[in-house]
Amino acid sequence: MNSHNGNPNFDVRTYGQSFWYDNIQRSIITSGEMQSLIDDYGVLGLTSNPAIFEKAITGSADYDDDIIALAQRGADANAIYEALAIADIQSAADLLEPIYEQTNGLDGYVSLEVSPLLAHDYEGTVSEARRLFKLVGRKNLMVKVPATPAGIPAIQTLIADGININVTLIFSLDGYEAVARAYLAGLQERAMKGQSLDVASVASFFVSRVDTLVDRLLDEKIAALPEHDTAQRERLQALKGKAAIANAKLAYEIFERIFSEPAFKALADRGARVQRILWASTSTKNPAYKDTYYVEALIGEHTVNTLPPATLKAFRDHGVVAPTLREGMADARRTLEALEAVGISMQHVWQKLQDDGVRLFADAFESLLKGIEDKRAAVVARGEASGVSSALVYVEELVKMKAAARLWQREASLWTTAPEQIRVISNRLGWLSVIETMKPRVDELHAFREHVRSMGVTDAVVLGMGGSSLAPDVMRATFTPAEGVAGLRMHVLDTTDPTTVLSLERRLDLRKTLFIVASKSGSTLEVNAFYKYFRAKVDETVGETAGQHFVAITDEGTSLQRLAVEEGFGRVFINPADIGGRYSALSYFGLVPAALQGLDIAKLLARAAQMAHWCKPDSATNPGLYLGALMGGLALNGRDKVTFILSPQIEAFGDWVEQLIAESLGKQERGIVPVVGDLSADGAPVALRDTAHDKSGVAALSPDRFFVYMRLSGDATYDRFVANLVKAGLPVLTLMLSDAYDLGAEFFRWEFATAIAGVVIGVNPFDEPNVTESKVNTKRLLDEFEQSGAFSNEWTSRSANGQLNKFLRQAKPGDYIAIHAYLPYSDSVAQQLTRLRHLIREKTGVPVTVGYGPRFLHSTGQLHKGGANNVVALQLTYDPKEDVLIAGEPFSFGTLIRAQALGDFESLKAHQRRVLRLHLGADWEAALGKVIKVVSGGSRRSVASAKASEAVPRRARTKRTTKVKPDEAHAAAARSSVEKREVGSARRLV
Repeated sequence: MNSHNGNPNFDVRTYGQSFWYDNIQRSIITSGEMQSLIDDYGVLGLTSNPAIFEKAITGSADYDDDIIALAQRGADANAIYEALAIADIQSAADLLEPIYEQTNGLDGYVSLEVSPLLAHDYEGTVSEARRLFKLVGRKNLMVKVPATPAGIPAIQTLIADGININVTLIFSLDGYEAVARAYLAGLQERAMKGQSLDVASVASFFVSRVDTLVDRLLDEKIAALPEHDTAQRERLQALKGKAAIANAKLAYEIFERIFSEPAFKALADRGARVQRILWASTSTKNPAYKDTYYVEALIGEHTVNTLPPATLKAFRDHGVVAPTLREGMADARRTLEALEAVGISMQHVWQKLQDDGVRLFADAFESLLKGIEDKRAAVVARGEASGVSSALVYVEELVKMKAAARLWQREASLWTTAPEQIRVISNRLGWLSVIETMKPRVDELHAFREHVRSMGVTDAVVLGMGGSSLAPDVMRATFTPAEGVAGLRMHVLDTTDPTTVLSLERRLDLRKTLFIVASKSGSTLEVNAFYKYFRAKVDETVGETAGQHFVAITDEGTSLQRLAVEEGFGRVFINPADIGGRYSALSYFGLVPAALQGLDIAKLLARAAQMAHWCKPDSATNPGLYLGALMGGLALNGRDKVTFILSPQIEAFGDWVEQLIAESLGKQERGIVPVVGDLSADGAPVALRDTAHDKSGVAALSPDRFFVYMRLSGDATYDRFVANLVKAGLPVLTLMLSDAYDLGAEFFRWEFATAIAGVVIGVNPFDEPNVTESKVNTKRLLDEFEQSGAFSNEWTSRSANGQLNKFLRQAKPGDYIAIHAYLPYSDSVAQQLTRLRHLIREKTGVPVTVGYGPRFLHSTGQLHKGGANNVVALQLTYDPKEDVLIAGEPFSFGTLIRAQALGDFESLKAHQRRVLRLHLGADWEAALGKVIKVVSGGSRRSVASAKASEAVPRRARTKRTTKVKPDEAHAAAARSSVEKREVGSARRLV
């Protein structure tokens, strides 16, 4: 042992006392801090308890790697705790073993407590202590057993077994004597059997907690005294801060008596040690007392003092060392007698403190298990990853920079230092708290559904684009009404394609339909057009009460809010203004349609809330931080194509997450490309081929992909496919969903992860700087069409099929091909596009995405123009056989979608993107089939020609909409511009 003259922590040894450390944490052991405590602070042993482990394990990230590994092996919370605790205890025991050897087994011990839940279970305590002692496998372990009525006989049994015991939660003098007698009885059993008496034990006598309770009782008595009774007040006041030390000194008096008795001397002659008293709870709880008060007063022979960190350091700094323990024994007795005399029963105090101690340790243990279970569940929710080692450094870096905490604190500096961007970001983080905002609205939304049903409404249509429509579309495609709930049939309109608009209209009974006009800004071009069209139709069908068939979801103060009031909407839902469209799934934009459809939105929000809770800590267990780190880190390592593999029931989620990722992260000439549906057809995996490089199977997949498998419980559709990806060493993250309502959690996870990925790749995920370009082009082209009846770039933008394969060959490794399909929504179109994308992927070897125009302009359009120049865009347009005029507008839906396609074509060209437009004409299904043949190596005959007579109409003739046949469209287009009529008064939205 080293000599440290002048260090109080070492000087106490002169008087027969050892200092132990009342604390444990992984980092204390691994960082060298524990060795410093031994070398510089005189620590000779270590104690732990459930409260200490709770703080260490749930309050730090020290154990997260082990928790992750254990959780992934299927361990439950109790097994995880035990593994973590035992590992720490073993490491600490190994560190203290030299002290154990140098002191001949006097010191160098580490204590581990049996489960506090067994405090009143003799057999359970004995069994658990035996198991833990064997499991830890260190001779310098002490197992902690409480001094309860069940614990005291257990002490005798365990000492007789030869197990070192630290008896805890001793408060009373009688209790202490019973503990000491149990120790002696255990030794006597061993002696009778001729066994070694080399067994160690300490009796942990709690100190300052006694003063905490007694002082409170004294204060209550003082407060009850008449004001004039100053003498009694002074007597009571003088007793404060005296009970604990007096109680401890009298316990020491008992110690000296028992271990001076002939019975112990006989045992000592055979090698038995005294059971030292360990002073526990020696930190000062009352700031009025000196911070070393309970240490300085109890220095004496054959004692241990286990000190918490602050007290240990304080004593080293200014502790006074003197042999104080035997001083004032008579005063100690008088103190307890005086307390009894004023009506404070020490028996009551001791019993309450022990009962409270057992309860507090049990509560701490249950809280510890709950905290571990929370982390375990977060790890399970985090998913199972393989092949992602190159990205794990980003997880560590994000944890170090406290990215999660800073995100929750809404620190815009995570993404930028530019003041103008910080202002934008600060007004885009409301999605972090929207769950709590919406929970109180659940009953209101359910009541609204019942009100709508009472009107005889059977169908609801969301009129929206991008963030206003994609979450409702996920719900529509995924969910059925909750049990016992009659919901509405839900439809979503997010295309200006006239064929799709008419198809929807013909499926509806307008008298029984509610239209949800959804626009954050209130001025979305497409949404305005949808509203004008259907409002005119409902006006004709319903008459004066038509307004009751419309509700609005928008921000405060928008033109849509004003319009809703002016035109008698049935309801206006004002969404929090600090939520961007693509982050609005759990706001009114997603929940109003969900409630009308009959979903259990309380359950949806509860799942989301749980995920939000898991996403709070700066830890590798954080599912959102982990996913964001993988997305961003793998992208920086060349795997920037996040390829989704989704259980068939939740396939629609892909369209929502596609917008979130692409629009948030595709800018500043960088980005992450979401790829949805590239590896499946008809709800099953496809055969993989890369004819360009003569590869098949997993080898045919481009090396720039990161695979995310979202698997619904009970669905094995893609299990074998994904297993092959894992076997090949490709980066795969598997996320398990217990049922469809877990999509509530997924909405939040992916929002959080996308924000974190923005930190990693260095972009602001809350703006969309390039989205407006196509909108500006569209408006200019519509104005041009209104003036001339034609689009100037209509013909120059077209290409023939014969150019297609040459164009596709421009795609090189690292690129992706994006099909921009300005085509109708239908099963047949979807099937043909799926066939086309798979042929293109096989032919080029690069990922292929498909987006319906103009929907993708509010989704992946930002990525195509603002992201890296690695997109090869194939635009498909057609001539609708039947067009639809829009009330109050000088253009039809056919004209509008054509302007949007041409406007985006111009924007892509302006950004020097590789883009080819194929116009399929009126017989688009046959033409699309020929395109597929061209790609697969069949006929190269052009199917892209179109006649001038197939031009779309210039303007609406009346306020109400009408359908326009192709010959009528030609005539309308040919009209002179002088025939324009005033339409401003007919406009419903500006």
